[in-house]
Amino acid sequence: MATSRLNDMTARLALCAALSTAVSANGADWVEVGADTQAKYYVDVDSIKVDGENVAVLKRGIFTHILTDTLGGTSTTFKETIGTVEIDCARRINRVIQIDMIGENGEVVWTSGPMKKRLWEDVRPNTHAETTIEVVCSRLKKN
Repeated sequence: MATSRLNDMTARLALCAALSTAVSANGADWVEVGADTQAKYYVDVDSIKVDGENVAVLKRGIFTHILTDTLGGTSTTFKETIGTVEIDCARRINRVIQIDMIGENGEVVWTSGPMKKRLWEDVRPNTHAETTIEVVCSRLKKN
């Protein structure tokens, strides 16, 4: 059951698919890509990296309230997620290849670690995932 909830949460991030409200202290350039009743979503355009035919970007979800889930057999509370989303701009598909749950004080309370074998997912229209692809892939065309 917890795995299902994690997969659902990961899918929401991926189908966007984890951010602060503006530019963070480390110089990241977070751009809002959408919101729903549970969270606001951002991508760090400074984190865009091309790897062959694919692109990776950091994505953040800031939730409207603190969430609790069982991760790794332990009950964990978190306020946001930061994930690495891999995108295939030509095929308009994506996948989350790592996700970290961030606690109320900014600490990583759980991490998936690298998940390079995750399945690719189609990006649905009118989602923050679609906006993510548009923002990221349009930046590649400018370079």
